[in-house]
Amino acid sequence: MIKELYEEVQGIVYKCRNEYYLHLWELSDWDQEGMICLHELVSKEEGLVEDIPRLRKYFKTKFRNRILDYIRKQESQKRRYDKEPYEEVGEISHRISEGGFWLDDYYLFHETLQRYSKEQSKEKQEELERVLRNERFRGRQRVLRDLRIVFKEFAIGIK
Repeated sequence: MIKELYEEVQGIVYKCRNEYYLHLWELSDWDQEGMICLHELVSKEEGLVEDIPRLRKYFKTKFRNRILDYIRKQESQKRRYDKEPYEEVGEISHRISEGGFWLDDYYLFHETLQRYSKEQSKEKQEELERVLRNERFRGRQRVLRDLRIVFKEFAIGIK
């Protein structure tokens, strides 16, 4: 019964697969998640099995929200460090944006910031901490000018 119902909503799953990217997810993972989502929906909502148009609407909303939750988890900073297993660059080169890996830039940025901070006097380290906390103080513009020079290779807008 679930397989027949899943055929009714399978197009929604495939459309989401084309719209969103989840790292290391294959077609079978998308189908499995779609079936789980459908089962949960049919179990909670009475009368959906008979009302296919309503089932499609409910499923589309629930499934998209579920996928967006997975994307948020995947992209959260906390989970960046225990990222998925290593993959050969040649196998995933089609996914690399022209700017390179974002995560590599992130690590380099923080290493540069730590190195810069260690080279500064205690007073300048405190000013840097205040800038990072977005506090206003006399001398803030001087610190920002120094940071623009240090981080010019990142081409970020330091305000």
